[in-house]
Amino acid sequence: MKDLKNYIDDIDNLNSFLLNQDQKKLIKEILVNTNNSNKENLDNVFQLLIQRVKTGFVFDVAPSVDAKQIAILKKQEKLSFTNDLLNTNKNTLIIGENYDALKNLLVIERQKEQIGGGGL
Repeated sequence: MKDLKNYIDDIDNLNSFLLNQDQKKLIKEILVNTNNSNKENLDNVFQLLIQRVKTGFVFDVAPSVDAKQIAILKKQEKLSFTNDLLNTNKNTLIIGENYDALKNLLVIERQKEQIGGGGL
């Protein structure tokens, strides 16, 4: 059976495409804690964490789309909020799957910046 140092070396040797440095650090912390509390489970915990990587449970970056295209969104009045100039609240929380909407907002804000119309 491997010892903690071997497992940590294995994590360090994983390609950065599979795990970034923060993820490697977190896995190492989990392995150290497991080693301190229950060494018998060290191999099982390592296998679980590595299996998650192999099956695609990795922390992916946001999906990218063609930068020259934007999605056409249909407005839903009952879910819309008004742009009230008298409203002192400058921030609005958007909840849900709004990746396309946020990409469109970025395009709009960049256009405003280019023509000197300010921004958020």
